[in-house]
Amino acid sequence: MDFVERVLLLREPSTITNFSLTCNVLSDSSRVTTWISAAVKHKVQVLNIRLYKIGEPFMLPSFLFNCESLQELHLNMFNLLELPSFVSFSNLKILTLIRIVFPDDHSAQKLFKVCSILEELYLIFCSWENVKAVCISSPKIQKLYIQEKDPSYCTDTEDEDGENNSVDQNNDSDNESDNIDHQNSPVYLNDDIDDVYSSDEQSDDADDQCDSDGCQFAVFGTSLKYFSYMGDFVHGCHIQDSSSIVEAHLQAYNGDRKIGYRTLKLLWGLSNAKSLELDDNAVESLADADELLDHLPMFYSLTHIHIDWVVLIYKEQREALLTILRKSPCLSSLKFEGLSCMLCYSGTYDWTLDPVPGCFLTHLKTIEISMFNGSEIELLAVKILLKSATILEKMVISFNPWEFEDADGLKKQQEVQEQILSFPRGSSSCLIAISCPPKKKKIIEFC
Repeated sequence: MDFVERVLLLREPSTITNFSLTCNVLSDSSRVTTWISAAVKHKVQVLNIRLYKIGEPFMLPSFLFNCESLQELHLNMFNLLELPSFVSFSNLKILTLIRIVFPDDHSAQKLFKVCSILEELYLIFCSWENVKAVCISSPKIQKLYIQEKDPSYCTDTEDEDGENNSVDQNNDSDNESDNIDHQNSPVYLNDDIDDVYSSDEQSDDADDQCDSDGCQFAVFGTSLKYFSYMGDFVHGCHIQDSSSIVEAHLQAYNGDRKIGYRTLKLLWGLSNAKSLELDDNAVESLADADELLDHLPMFYSLTHIHIDWVVLIYKEQREALLTILRKSPCLSSLKFEGLSCMLCYSGTYDWTLDPVPGCFLTHLKTIEISMFNGSEIELLAVKILLKSATILEKMVISFNPWEFEDADGLKKQQEVQEQILSFPRGSSSCLIAISCPPKKKKIIEFC
């Protein structure tokens, strides 16, 4: 530690372009603040701070929050973020906050309001328990990533070396937010969504969905191009002025009716996106609250949809997926990251695309299916897709490498491949590309 301190303090007054600090704080908080202060005094541009085992009251040096040279700040520490009376980030473009605990609304407002030229914002595993409302309104923000804590495991425990393996610090991230007073915070509800709550039968769900336990995020994204939200949707997120959004990702840790209402609100804010990725839980949450499907927005700008697993044997999930497809009239590319996790099923496969989504007849040109297991339900899905997409140009199928490793697997793969190539195609010009598992020599067949 003495060596590090001498290097920093005796360094010539030249600029430090990039400074990274990863350590256990324990009882050496004064040393840690000295190192950070030295980096700031040398006009650091990129600062990456990763602190563990903070064993005493700890505050970052006050002039860190007034560093005019700082362009990127990545801060990872499970600790209260105590701010000085004056905060100014005049050149900060990227802000990452990981495991940060905000003490109150005022602190959140003070930090995020000054990030006027922020372009990228990542909030990962932060604690918002003391914050009721946050407004993210930087006019230049282009990328917003929010990830909640996964309740299935603890993200705040460190191993013996002080490492927290649940967070990838190499993930670029940044965060900007502006706090608004809870009593005066606006509620962004589309009239079509409000109609869902009109009946007494659904009032309890509406009350649960609109509870105030979580923080309410209001996002004004006039320049926002990328949005990602991962978690249990404990916090409400309302996106306004989002016509610039190109790519959106929604991933839910669980699927239930309450999450379905929150997912619907987010989809309204993302209705101008050109690319949308949903995981199986997000689709399931809409399926569990099937009364919401009629209230999904139209996605007139959407050209690509990526579905991360969907269990096709469940009618509700199929209907939720088909509703999204029918609401996407200009869709040209469709990707499935796994069609079904059910390899064995004793039921009947008597479902069809009825009615066929309009995009299948006018715009859909590419379908990609990965992690393909060759089960009966998956084969039926491929058969239906090939028959229904009348202007399809290409279907790409990649087998699941974990299912076709031995000789029996390779034999099954060949049988499945021949079966797929025999399916009738609604488009006479459609090519089918089938790839073997990556652990084997790749064979691509176009027919």
